Amino acid sequence: MKKKIWIGSLFFLLALLLRGQNPPEKFRLVHSDKLFLNKAEKEQVLELAGKVNFFYGRTEFSCDRALILDKQKIARLTGNVKVSNDTLNLSADSLAYYRIPQQMNLGGNVYITEKKPDGSEKWFRSQFANYDKVSEKLTVWKDVEAFDLMENAHVSCGYAFWDRLLGYAYMIEKPKVRSGTADTLYIESDKIEFFDEERKIVATFNVSVKARDYTATSDFLLYFVNEERAVFTGEPIFVSDYARAEAREFYLYFNKRELKRAELVDSCMVWFAEDPAKEKTNWVRADNVSIAFDGEKLKEFQAEKSVSYYYEQEKQEKRDYFLNQALGESLEAKFNPDNKLDYLSMKKNIKGVYKFHTKS
Repeated sequence: MKKKIWIGSLFFLLALLLRGQNPPEKFRLVHSDKLFLNKAEKEQVLELAGKVNFFYGRTEFSCDRALILDKQKIARLTGNVKVSNDTLNLSADSLAYYRIPQQMNLGGNVYITEKKPDGSEKWFRSQFANYDKVSEKLTVWKDVEAFDLMENAHVSCGYAFWDRLLGYAYMIEKPKVRSGTADTLYIESDKIEFFDEERKIVATFNVSVKARDYTATSDFLLYFVNEERAVFTGEPIFVSDYARAEAREFYLYFNKRELKRAELVDSCMVWFAEDPAKEKTNWVRADNVSIAFDGEKLKEFQAEKSVSYYYEQEKQEKRDYFLNQALGESLEAKFNPDNKLDYLSMKKNIKGVYKFHTKS
């Protein structure tokens, strides 16, 4: 009989403890090895210890120790803290939950995952985090790592923000993104943003992109994942073993993340070589240049408007020496599988010099 009276009193005290919450969140204690209820001045303090498990509304909490302050509407959890809130799960060494305005501050070994029924999955690791339940906004900082399964993208940075409702995230403090498998595509810049609906990555200032076959730098990058297309602006520079290019704007096109074509717009300058071990002394200048790639090698390029070029072919066993430098309105060049120039044609208003040596 005494045990039943004590249990009934406990639930009555818990009801008093949580009375008058705004907004209301029903408290339900599932388990605790130890429970202490104290009143200090105007505050009522509920202390739980040992395999603690309870709910606030639909949000489930578990930890080794919890301190719940009624008047201040604060719950402090320590030791193996875990929180489950719809498709979001959070864990940390410690957590402070401010029931008004429903915000969680997490500290130490923070790990956050989101798994949705559609198969999409994201996770974050950091030392500190803040989660706003009302607006569903997550902020993480210090030693941040993240992963997006749908984009197959790994991220590291010092500070990140994620708006779950808008499907938007940004990273600052030396953000780095690895998209695809190892050595596929690396992006670094001052700030990197993700837009879930458009499946778009935006990088701004000091942008550096590294892939197996090339590197590119600029002030601004737009990468459209679905379209497999990237736009570089702000003094972009492209460098591969066989070519170096500059222009006002670059448009790179991929197939399964492998570079297939580059479109250069305005003030284009391309230096190229047939051998990656040699200096890139041949060049093309034009208003617009289109370059096709076969793996890391040049396949062909076309230049249009105000075209000038310089090409020097070294004497080899099966090829004579020649030098060609000319001006015109359009230029087309094709390369064989060994990256040797196979075809060169210039059209309209041609002015130039052609020098050659033959065996005779």
